[in-house]
Amino acid sequence: MKGDKMREEIFVLGILVKNRSDFAPEVQQIITEYGSDIIGRLGVPSQDKSNGLILLVIQGEAAARRLTGQLSDFKDFQVKTMQFCE
Repeated sequence: MKGDKMREEIFVLGILVKNRSDFAPEVQQIITEYGSDIIGRLGVPSQDKSNGLILLVIQGEAAARRLTGQLSDFKDFQVKTMQFCE
């Protein structure tokens, strides 16, 4: 029955990275650590390729919070989170 099912939470993290060439290896390493929690990823560079927008789709609140915390430590990043539940 639907009421007995565990609630599935999906999070979308939007990360705006300024000076992306300076941070690419570090960001990639952090994102790779969450590979088993990430179910989708999209990267969009700015027109001049200096900045980038990364969208991550993540299952599970704990992983989304940890990853958001790690990425928020970078001063040149803007991190926004959306949550969706069944």
